[in-house]
Amino acid sequence: MANLKDLVFVDIETTGGKLHQAEITEIALIHISDGEEVGRYQTLLKPQKSIPPWITRLTGISNAMVMDAPSFAEIAEELAAWLSHKTFVAHNARFDYGFIKAAFKQVGLDFKAPVICSVKLSRQLFPEAQRHGLDQIIEHFQLTCDARHRAMGDAEMIWQFFQKLPEYHSSTVIEQALLEQLKQPSLPPNLDAETLENCPDSPGVYRFYNAAGTVIYVGKSVTLRTRILSHFSAGQQTAKDHKITQEIAHIDWTECSGDLGAQLLEAREVKRISPTYNVRLRKTTHLWRFALSKDAAGYNTLILNTTSDLSPAELIQSYGLYRSKKQALEDLEKRVAQHQLCQRLTGLEKKKSGTCFAFQLKRCKGACVGQEKPELYNLRLEMALQPLKQKVWPWKTPILVKEMSENIEQIHLIDQWCWLGSADNESDLEDLITSKQEDLMIELDTYKILCNFLLKPNQALQITQLRR
Repeated sequence: MANLKDLVFVDIETTGGKLHQAEITEIALIHISDGEEVGRYQTLLKPQKSIPPWITRLTGISNAMVMDAPSFAEIAEELAAWLSHKTFVAHNARFDYGFIKAAFKQVGLDFKAPVICSVKLSRQLFPEAQRHGLDQIIEHFQLTCDARHRAMGDAEMIWQFFQKLPEYHSSTVIEQALLEQLKQPSLPPNLDAETLENCPDSPGVYRFYNAAGTVIYVGKSVTLRTRILSHFSAGQQTAKDHKITQEIAHIDWTECSGDLGAQLLEAREVKRISPTYNVRLRKTTHLWRFALSKDAAGYNTLILNTTSDLSPAELIQSYGLYRSKKQALEDLEKRVAQHQLCQRLTGLEKKKSGTCFAFQLKRCKGACVGQEKPELYNLRLEMALQPLKQKVWPWKTPILVKEMSENIEQIHLIDQWCWLGSADNESDLEDLITSKQEDLMIELDTYKILCNFLLKPNQALQITQLRR
């Protein structure tokens, strides 16, 4: 039974954001019983691997500082006593909980506790807020922080946030929100109950496997754990969810730095694996597009082409990108009718001369028989096609797009609407930049994702042009 009287507010600092690759460098906790502080615990920890420079810049914790610090094994029993029989509270709680649980497991101890996430609580109680990171909470509630990105400083911020809640909500509303988080999820019959213990509620991509080890579904979310559990919730289940639930035997996931990284990875994974229950993002073998060609009389005509490989140069000469010929022609028919264009010149009628059928119905202004001058017709055609014109790459060079979450930083390398890869440390970024790239080819879903993120103001992304 979850204990709302005994809460322990926890924060850790690590050598990186990925579980099983990074290690804890600092841990702090504040024990609260019946709303009163009982005690605090804080220590640096010496990791087996060195602390990357970018982590030191973020947290201020250097290799020299942890040189004489204890290992996790040395403090494990003392830490277990502090955490025992209490509800574990943290910001992006599954991150902290996952690291601590894994560290206990490495020294032969089993750790399990009810978990409350202050990010999720903020979303529940303040849905109008656009962001729920610790920096945004500190700013919104005017909290006083003396040591941001240090374990005790951040644990203190979470505790201060909880102390502010009664100013905005009744105790009943707060308690209901906390208890909602503590409900035990109903999992698929073939899934190990321990599977989601370490799953973070942060951006990423998840994969569902059947008993044979085959990936049957790939999804993405900015709140991984919540999204995964929604597949199993009776109130939110679709017919497809129900079928998937009966087959799932295993789940894994990849954490990402944000929504952009998650969408790019999901699109790539679906095309690579072609899971049974993914249809929308499956690889399209051919794309259909319109191109302009001028006839002997000076009229622009439309040619519908199909290609399996589309280069960036071909992209900017294209109008529309479609997954099927039928989809392309249906879209063209609507635009031709709306703008009273010639059905013959646009390719909707196959005859090579004479009036089009629309002219006979007075729905074409006569370009097919020379009644409308080429200059005017070509201008009207250009206006009709303008929404279908593809986006020109707005930078002179490839770009680096930095995306950060509370715990992970990634840099995406992008050129001419092609995602070339991502790196989460300086060494991998250098390897990515210097590696030989294959000829760039446009992938439709990636192109749409990048247009959506890069052509709109986005405070979560930092864009830098790559020097040649």
